[in-house]
Amino acid sequence: MKFSGNVLALDIATTTGWAHGKPGSVPTFGSIRFGKAGGARGNAYRQMRTWLDLFCSAHATALVVFESPAVPMIMHGRTNIDTVKLLVGFAEHLEEWAQGVVELREASVQQVRSHFIGRNFKSLVAKGMTIERCRSLGWAVNNSDEADACALWDYQICHLRPDLAARTTPLFAS
Repeated sequence: MKFSGNVLALDIATTTGWAHGKPGSVPTFGSIRFGKAGGARGNAYRQMRTWLDLFCSAHATALVVFESPAVPMIMHGRTNIDTVKLLVGFAEHLEEWAQGVVELREASVQQVRSHFIGRNFKSLVAKGMTIERCRSLGWAVNNSDEADACALWDYQICHLRPDLAARTTPLFAS
């Protein structure tokens, strides 16, 4: 049986990019800020959980996919312990929230970039390429958070429905 439910893709951070839709559709997407800069992590987690409750129930979401938090070693000193705690905390809260509510999957940034832009380029290059790729598909993203979420959504849709993969895979782009 082919998967036909709604998929929500989350590029989780303080400003979280999201993309949502069924296989074969054009995703809806946006970004939302959870918490304030320097604010309590608990408030950010609560805001994320409240948003998930409302969004997923309103949009009959069957599956949520999120991007794995970056491992601090690959950040080469460009992050701090508070950021690491926040990102891992978002992932942990999402896993707990999803238990018994929706199917949950995880993908690495490397998997998604390789799928969507053909290679795992460094972040500085990949962000612009991902935005360009989304726009070439007619997805008028406003920022890299939305673009990353759309790329993640497309990655998951292509794994759920390989019959649709040729539509967006760079190999088959015109």
